[in-house]
Amino acid sequence: MNVSRREVLFGAALAPFARVLGGNDDLRIGVVGLRSRGWDHVTGFAALPGVRVVALCDVDRAVLGQRVEEFQKKYGATPRTCADVRELCDMPDVDAISIATPNHWHALMAIWAMQAGKHVYVEKPVSHSIREGRAIVDWQRRTGLVVQAGTQCRSSTGLQDAIAFLRAGGLGRITVARGLCYKPRPSIGRVDGDQPIPDGVDYELWCGPAAKAPLRRKSLHYDWHWVWSTGNGDLGNQGIHQMDICRWALGEASLPPATRAWGGRVGYVDDGETPNTMVVVHEYATAPLVFEVRGLPRATGAKEMDRFLGASVGCVIHGEGGWMSIPSYSEAKAFDRDGKLISEWQGGGDHYANFVDAVRHKDPGRLTAPIVEGHVSSALCHLGNVSLRLGAPADPAAIAETVAGDVAASEAHARMREHLRVNAVDLAATPLALGRRLRIEPSSEAFLGEDADAAEALARGSHRAPFTMQGRG
Repeated sequence: MNVSRREVLFGAALAPFARVLGGNDDLRIGVVGLRSRGWDHVTGFAALPGVRVVALCDVDRAVLGQRVEEFQKKYGATPRTCADVRELCDMPDVDAISIATPNHWHALMAIWAMQAGKHVYVEKPVSHSIREGRAIVDWQRRTGLVVQAGTQCRSSTGLQDAIAFLRAGGLGRITVARGLCYKPRPSIGRVDGDQPIPDGVDYELWCGPAAKAPLRRKSLHYDWHWVWSTGNGDLGNQGIHQMDICRWALGEASLPPATRAWGGRVGYVDDGETPNTMVVVHEYATAPLVFEVRGLPRATGAKEMDRFLGASVGCVIHGEGGWMSIPSYSEAKAFDRDGKLISEWQGGGDHYANFVDAVRHKDPGRLTAPIVEGHVSSALCHLGNVSLRLGAPADPAAIAETVAGDVAASEAHARMREHLRVNAVDLAATPLALGRRLRIEPSSEAFLGEDADAAEALARGSHRAPFTMQGRG
């Protein structure tokens, strides 16, 4: 991921060539990745005054055709279309590119777009690996372009006010920031051999920087989240939102000095690789950030998911004077130590409008979720996965002994064990992995100690030619 002198010079020369928008000019946007989240990008941007979605891009012809029909019916216009994002980058009538593809494409598309002088909105996690995220940040700083991370909670007025309350000492000193991703994730099934690629999908472009391997799961779409070559598990899929809120609450701007994770994919055997159950502990100086992932239900056969102090997919911030529950993207409630409600906040926001505002003012500083924030929070998810992937199977007692010195970690582990017990998971037959305790130098984001080389290999990821960071192929 090293950046050459040529790239630095090329990047530094880009910003002056980006189209300068006047007060009466429409902002013209191209959206890439249209199957699910990307359509929300289309409708969200198209609803804003002075904004036009002028181009759609997707490697699946069926999806692209369906979205064009919907676009024509909804807006009475026909957008330009393409399958290859490089064509989108080359369109002179596109000012900004909005990215909602699988994770392994996020960073590369963002960098290619900036190399073409386009502003960028990129979905979470903004990267598939730690070094990819830092590369996006470096390119943004060289070009001066506006690059928004898709962590839309940062634009929620309710959460902005709640975080301000915490940062002003509303609950006293924060003792633990806890993120929760208790979200149902049933088995994706198991296949016996290579599966056919869906008709109309350009699989070469779909794979992009990832290895072009045979499809070994039932569904190409969505279930890529649970395969390491393209996804980051629910920690990077859903949990990135809650990880970002927790770090926001702590006021920590960098990576932690140490991270450890433990967990596994338990309760079923399928073609997924990423954990459906895990705990991650980031050892921040302010307070530990503890993150929990659970894909199994409250108990065997149940439809409901676990809850912790009012949240299933959310955050709980503990302070000396009480605790705050953040159960959604737009609401929070603070309680004193006796559980009495102190205050509550509600209010959403328009993340797309914030991006447009920053572009119109040519000022990345107006963003609520600038790319550096998206990078750091995404990297926290990656760190948890790196720790776990470098670990080894361990019995629950060994894990408990390892984390015994940390009250928050021990408590989270005990609740995890009970959660798995009521889901009839036999940890003797399918033990969890105890991840390595990674040591990091926060300012440089470099790994330290005996695990540094192995961690760095996972932090860099891999990119097959011509889908590399060193300019477009």
